[in-house]
Amino acid sequence: MINYNAIDRSALDRLTEWGGDKLLRQMLRLFLENAPERLQQIEQGLAPGGALEEAHRGAHSLKSSAGNVGAMSLSEKAAALEASTKQGDAEASQSLFAELKVLWNAVEAELSQVLEGLPE
Repeated sequence: MINYNAIDRSALDRLTEWGGDKLLRQMLRLFLENAPERLQQIEQGLAPGGALEEAHRGAHSLKSSAGNVGAMSLSEKAAALEASTKQGDAEASQSLFAELKVLWNAVEAELSQVLEGLPE
């Protein structure tokens, strides 16, 4: 089931106002293509032997890009993860990452549906 509250629709409306459906489509495609790479970067940074700095960079990137497409809960969770990695708190970072992945699933489903509904 799709959580239709994962996205702030006003952010999508702003993108449409600025560049029409074409800009919105491009932004959504870029986000949906790049976010899994950021999640993987975070996961690798949090893995045993990984570098928290790598997870920090991934969380920072995800925070910004999620905000751009209205995924505010995802952006906020990424910001919390960014802060915990900066503080060197691996345990809190692992917990936040688990929550981040759940949010990502809701965001991905909702944005994919928005993208499918856009005219080509």
